[in-house]
Amino acid sequence: MNTETTVAVMEAQDLELVEREEALSQEVTDIEFQAGAITIDTEDDYKEAAQFGRLLKQRTSEVKEFWKPIKEAAHKAHAEICAREKAMLQPLSNAEKILKQTMSSYIAEQERIRREAEEAARRAAQAEADRKLQEAIALEAQGKSDAADAAVEEAEIMDQMSNVVSVAAEKPKAEGVSTKKDWEIESIDSSKVPVLVAGVEIRPVDRSAVMRLIRATKGQVHIPGVVYKEVAKVAFRK
Repeated sequence: MNTETTVAVMEAQDLELVEREEALSQEVTDIEFQAGAITIDTEDDYKEAAQFGRLLKQRTSEVKEFWKPIKEAAHKAHAEICAREKAMLQPLSNAEKILKQTMSSYIAEQERIRREAEEAARRAAQAEADRKLQEAIALEAQGKSDAADAAVEEAEIMDQMSNVVSVAAEKPKAEGVSTKKDWEIESIDSSKVPVLVAGVEIRPVDRSAVMRLIRATKGQVHIPGVVYKEVAKVAFRK
């Protein structure tokens, strides 16, 4: 069958469907008006109404049969379109996942650097406190009590600073990107996980329940058998 013949056949089928739909539509509309005109005063009227009811069922079946192949074809076409859309979107989804992981790793690295700087500052403050304390001891041995007391005060100040020293966190910023703190489970040893943690039943081990618990405690909960880490969750905006 050549192209022109195929097109002609399809057009003829479409026209036939349209004509059949119009005919059915007219029939069911007429039936609705007929139903409104029915009155029952006798037994014979009742029997005629019953026959009309059977006609309704027959017409209902005809309507359903008419639309059935059209619905099936539409469903099949929809499924095929969705499958093609999914196949086209998959590379983009994979790319987004890879990019988010890369950006999250960068944020995690910046946080590691910040924590190292914070720890270095804390150690420096503690070292200065220790140095001042040794200086105070030496001054006291020399009989310089006032200077020794001043050195002790400085040592105490530096010791306090070592406990509260912090380096401000500066998250990377970019237009159209938002980040928030999240956590990621690395492994679970079910044999070590308790039945209840903070009043939450998580056995048999429910990863969703474990994640809810981790998020609720902002990563502070300790669950035997569960290893998790803090991650940065990245989201894009159009």
